[in-house]
Amino acid sequence: MTHLNGVDCSTKLNQSLAAGLKLNGIQYVGRYLGNSWKTMSRAEAQSIINAGLKIVSIWETNPTNAAFFTKEKGISDSKEASTYAKSIGQPEGSAIYFTVDYDAQPGDIGAILDYFTGVREGLDKNYKVGVYGSYSVVESLHTSNSADFYWQTSSWSRSNIAAFIQILQYQYNVTLAGVQVDYDHFTTDAGSWGHVSSLQTVSNTATEQHVASASHSSSSSNEAPPTYTVKPGDTLSEIAVKFGTTVNELVQINGIHNPNLIYAGQILKLHSTSQGSSGPVYYVVKSGDTLSQIAIAFGSSVAQLQEWNGIENPNLILVGQKLQVK
Repeated sequence: MTHLNGVDCSTKLNQSLAAGLKLNGIQYVGRYLGNSWKTMSRAEAQSIINAGLKIVSIWETNPTNAAFFTKEKGISDSKEASTYAKSIGQPEGSAIYFTVDYDAQPGDIGAILDYFTGVREGLDKNYKVGVYGSYSVVESLHTSNSADFYWQTSSWSRSNIAAFIQILQYQYNVTLAGVQVDYDHFTTDAGSWGHVSSLQTVSNTATEQHVASASHSSSSSNEAPPTYTVKPGDTLSEIAVKFGTTVNELVQINGIHNPNLIYAGQILKLHSTSQGSSGPVYYVVKSGDTLSQIAIAFGSSVAQLQEWNGIENPNLILVGQKLQVK
C-alpha cells in the first residue's frame, strides 16, 4: 500500500493549516513559485517550515499542450523560477520542479525534451532540476538524463510506475485537515527544503536525506541537556534505545501527546533538566534549527527567547549561536 507522507496544493497555507497537515502525518508539501493566485510567499514558506514540514517547489504556468514546450520557453521559465526561488529564500542545493501537466503523446516528447534542455541552460546552477509528469514523460526524461529528480503522476500513466522516481502522486482533490490536496508518496527528500537561506546554507548533495544529526554535548549547570534532532524515518522507541532512555521518559520531558507522532527536525531533550540548577540554561544552535522548534523543545516561547538573547529577527539565527533557553 502506498504510504501517504506528502501532499501538494494550490491553497496558501498559514501556520495553523500547515500544523494540521503535520498532525495528519504529512512531512512534505508541494507549493508553487511565481506570480499567481496559488503561489507561495516567503512568509508562507516560513510558516510551513515552522510547522515542521519540508517544501517542494513547483514552477507551472500553462504546460498543457505540446505547443508550450520549446527550448526558449524552458530558458525563460527556469530563469524566472530561479529569481522567484531566491526571493523567498529557497536555499541552494534544493530542486525546482517543472511540470508537464497533460497526457503527453509520443509525438510530443521531442518538444518536451527541448524544453528541459532549456531549463538546464537557464536555471541557476545552485538549484536542481525536477520534472513532474506521466510515466511516459518521466521515462523519456530519465533516459536522456534531463532532470535530477522525478515526480510521477498516476494520471495518464495507465497503471505504470517508473522504478526510479522520488515522488508518486496517486490521489487527487482530497480534503485533508481543511485543505484540498493531492496525495503524494516520497521515497527520498527529493530536493525539498526545510529552512530559508537567511538562516544557513543546506548541503549541495541532492540526495541528502537527514535533516540534522544528533547532538552529544555534555550538560552542566548552565548548559542544556543533550538533545537529538529527529531525522526522517525515526521512531521514538528507536531513539530511546539509541540513547539509553525510555519512551515514557522522552514523552514526559518533551511534552509529547502521541508517541507515534514525531517529525523530522523536531528537537528532543534526552534527559530531564531537573538537576536543581538555579542558573540560566543555554543551547547551541545546530543546522536546521528554528527558533520556534527550540522554544517548543525547552518549554519556552519565541518571544521569550528573543528577549533573553536580544534577537530582533526571529527568522535569523546562526549555526553555533549560543542561546539562553531557560
